[in-house]
Amino acid sequence: MTLRRRLFARTNALLPGRQSLAGADVLVSGSRIERIAPARTIPSAEADETIDLDGAVLLPGFVDGHCHLELTVTGRDHHVAVHTPPYTSLTQILEQLSRARRDRPKGWLIARSSFGLQHKVHEARLPHRDELDLISPDEPLAVLAGLHVACLNTRAMSVLGLSDPTALPSWIDIDLDAAGPTGAFTEVWDRLPTHSASEVVQSLRRHSRSLFSSLGTTSLSTISTSAEDVRALHRLAKLGELPFRVRFFVHVPRTASLSEVLSWGPESGFGDDMLRFGGVKIFVDGEGATAYGEPKDDTKWSPAELERFVEAADEAGIQVLMHAVTPRAIRLACEVVRSIASRRTLAVRHRIEHGADYVDAEAIPFVAGTPVGLVATPHFVESAGSDAYDFQPLRALIDAGVDVVGASDATGTVPDGVSPMRAIGLAAGRRTAAGAPSPHRISVREGLSMFGEWAAQGVNEDHEKGSIEVGKLADFIIAGRDPLTADPEELAEIAVLSTFVAGERMTGAAR
Repeated sequence: MTLRRRLFARTNALLPGRQSLAGADVLVSGSRIERIAPARTIPSAEADETIDLDGAVLLPGFVDGHCHLELTVTGRDHHVAVHTPPYTSLTQILEQLSRARRDRPKGWLIARSSFGLQHKVHEARLPHRDELDLISPDEPLAVLAGLHVACLNTRAMSVLGLSDPTALPSWIDIDLDAAGPTGAFTEVWDRLPTHSASEVVQSLRRHSRSLFSSLGTTSLSTISTSAEDVRALHRLAKLGELPFRVRFFVHVPRTASLSEVLSWGPESGFGDDMLRFGGVKIFVDGEGATAYGEPKDDTKWSPAELERFVEAADEAGIQVLMHAVTPRAIRLACEVVRSIASRRTLAVRHRIEHGADYVDAEAIPFVAGTPVGLVATPHFVESAGSDAYDFQPLRALIDAGVDVVGASDATGTVPDGVSPMRAIGLAAGRRTAAGAPSPHRISVREGLSMFGEWAAQGVNEDHEKGSIEVGKLADFIIAGRDPLTADPEELAEIAVLSTFVAGERMTGAAR
């Protein structure tokens, strides 16, 4: 028997990019929206259950265009949190690491801290290998400042094959002092250990709803860091335990080579409404800087190599997510896509992850004219200390016709960086360093589109999610206030009262 559920939104049923209804009935049948009508015009008898929102606001469920779901939840269970704040000194951080090492005397100890750690502690530097060796002389220890900067003890350097600086690829930066490596590296995240499928399943069960669903996320694209991550997702999907829709992307070459992915057969979008294969994720460049933030060209591809890769994936119908955090790498990715598109019709729309964050203003017309998606993470403006005048030019990109994909890029680095509502508030309420309204501000409605239809479009799913429309999936949230009438700087305080996926409540109490 199909459950027909009627929701009555007294204030607003929001359709981004379309006219909002000041009061509406929404009839859900099964997993999809069957009808939208003016307030109180659908008879209650047509529904098996009626939910009166009693003044709350019905919004489309948020779509997170790029995150690291499995890493975020396993980090809660297996990593040591030493973020800044609350920590303000290396002394405090080293004391916490000593306590954690005593509790876990054997095996890897991985600690998670913030972007630009050296700028946020009194000592104004990163932890030194000698200090970490005193805490853990015989077992591997790593402190991650962000994800792309790692501070390692001597044992971790040995285990990860980093002891000989002359034997490493050019894109890995090694910080040196008079005695040799200080233990600070960039681009070694892909050498760190991952977790078993059973451990990932446990962490997903513990934290998925509180970290993602409770904040209104109903769909997300995750970049899985191992085959075990993918197995964990499949296990929960088979059990019907995923609280949101997941599209997973495979790291190449960490998880598999492109030839191995191509040998599997499925194209992007293979799967069902809850779990789908998204494609592959590669790094055109990496940190784009040294461990201490000095600019560094760490491009990993020649133009010919990157073009061959993207074209081979496209011919197989596989979407490529290209990480690029420097203007040079963003332009390289665009030139490759343009070159392929000049010879043949692209099978899928490929993307530049962080492209909308780090694009040069003068390159916007070139980028906007390239058939490629651009992704932005609004919280980077404050969390990564990147609030330079020309950083993340969302206003100019949207004015140029770019449907920017909104993303949390959640990894565990920024504990409060998962919330789409907060991200929208940051983008719409952005200020300059002097405190004036930023010229890069966007509207709240555009922010909702970034985490709605535009993010769904970024994985070719805007025909079924991202807005409240007849025929689309019944994924929505009930919010305590209307974000369109709130001050952007107050959006982070708007409560998500309930989250629904396929018409079923995932979090929140009945109203």
